[in-house]
Amino acid sequence: MLPLVSAIAPVLQGRVLFVVPTRAPRFALTFDDGPDPATTPALLDVLARHAAHATFFLIGERAAAHPDLVARIAAAGHEIGNHSWRDRPTWRLPLDEFRGDLRRTQQLLAGFGPVRWFRPGSGWPTPGHLAIAEAEGLRCVLGSAVAVAGSGAGTPTSAAWLDPVVRRGSVVVLHEGPQRLGVADTVDGLLARTARRGLSGVTLSDLV
Repeated sequence: MLPLVSAIAPVLQGRVLFVVPTRAPRFALTFDDGPDPATTPALLDVLARHAAHATFFLIGERAAAHPDLVARIAAAGHEIGNHSWRDRPTWRLPLDEFRGDLRRTQQLLAGFGPVRWFRPGSGWPTPGHLAIAEAEGLRCVLGSAVAVAGSGAGTPTSAAWLDPVVRRGSVVVLHEGPQRLGVADTVDGLLARTARRGLSGVTLSDLV
């Protein structure tokens, strides 16, 4: 564990969502770093085929470049989350710069529907970053099941080892983008496996 994470983990533990205690046979599917033409359409197709829903944590500058994909995500009944304006480690950003990036992204994404969740770039935020997100009305979410192979996207075989750690109330973290083309296959396999256990993938808000 990084020294920074070791120092702040106890401070943030109660304020960051990792898992949702529930008896419902559901888990949250979440995707970071989109939207991207290389992966988002395939993900939407896989989710539709399994009648599943997800929360897409979108990067502001990518959403601005691909508003059609953001609209498709929302129209398909999925949820949109704030992943700040650029793909950078949140904990390294000066607080004022972070606040500006977060607000700029929020203003853009709000045009497609309500946005209530925030996920920091590259893991943990500092208490200062977290306080800013909370002041903007956003709840910080990390996760309890994270695919790390294939640059955080998973590979076509990742579903086999990800499946056993997905339980009721889990928050699954996957990534998309041109370097993570295996993500659609991972989701396809994961949803097939979890369905056999009676679990379904839903948005964060539906799980909560």
